[in-house]
Amino acid sequence: MMPCNLNEISEQLNGILIGDGNVVITGVGSINAAKEGEIAFVTDKNLNKLDQCKASAFIVPETTIIAFKVPVIKVKNPRLDFIRLIEMFSEKTKSSGVLSSEAIDPSVTLGCNVQIDEFAVVKEDVSIGDHTIISAHSFIGKNVTIGTNCLIHPNVTVLHDTFIGDNVIIHSGAVIGADGFGFEWDGQKQVKIPHIGNVIIFDDVEIGANTTIDRGTIDSTTIGKGTKMDNLIQIGHNVQIGEHCIIAGTSAIGGSSKIGNRVIMAGGSAVINNITIGDGCVVLAKTMVTKNMPENSMVSGYTARSHKRQLRESAALSRLPQTIKKLNKKLDELSKTKEGAK
Repeated sequence: MMPCNLNEISEQLNGILIGDGNVVITGVGSINAAKEGEIAFVTDKNLNKLDQCKASAFIVPETTIIAFKVPVIKVKNPRLDFIRLIEMFSEKTKSSGVLSSEAIDPSVTLGCNVQIDEFAVVKEDVSIGDHTIISAHSFIGKNVTIGTNCLIHPNVTVLHDTFIGDNVIIHSGAVIGADGFGFEWDGQKQVKIPHIGNVIIFDDVEIGANTTIDRGTIDSTTIGKGTKMDNLIQIGHNVQIGEHCIIAGTSAIGGSSKIGNRVIMAGGSAVINNITIGDGCVVLAKTMVTKNMPENSMVSGYTARSHKRQLRESAALSRLPQTIKKLNKKLDELSKTKEGAK
């Protein structure tokens, strides 16, 4: 984006400008590193850093009442508006409409302005929607459908029969549609269970780098609309994830588990096979879920239990040395009392 003044930015954010609206802003900076000409985001937690900040303007909550030495824009939701501001000054990735790869099967159906970069492989009967980008060295298997405005980063593998909706982002190293981990012992060896299902990824999903999503055994593994997944996540076969979930890095979900809408799984958490997690649940970091969770519940620990119970038990353990010390003191007093009575 070209430089613009604070009047223009305030209008875009529907904020309240206090100070000189003609100040020109050339970019966005953090409270720790912003330079002259940049605008920074201020919260109640970083007000103590204002004196050291060299930004030419600030985005602040509308409830802020302190005086600033530079112009400010007051907004209702500073975090969301700062995201919008970053987007204003960021270079957006747009399809060039150039097909640079020589490995595109003639049967492929392409929408308008599709970009397929060097060394990408696109197999038979693939359909790719308008303005979608397939980056270098990615592999798109047979009969895959990819919607409009998608961004497939370099070195992504999307295997056969996968369905991907609109506005989906898949980061480098992700593998979509590998066989699930299924074997049966026949008395002599592990017999591989064929996986003939697929993966369905709905609109507005983002999938992090080196994340793997296994195809269903017979039915589909599904990722609901608006769900955001971090790096290094494992999703087992037949898993069903609801809408607008947040799944943080190194989490894992075992086969055939069902995750509701707006569920949060913090980093390193895990769900064993065949578990149901209700809408609005929170699984805290490093937690292992081994039982079904009713909606709007929160669990923590290994293995998972009610977070309130976990806190009570942790508090009790922390008080244990002091409790033992008090008990020993009382025993000593009782012992001395008995000796005195003799």
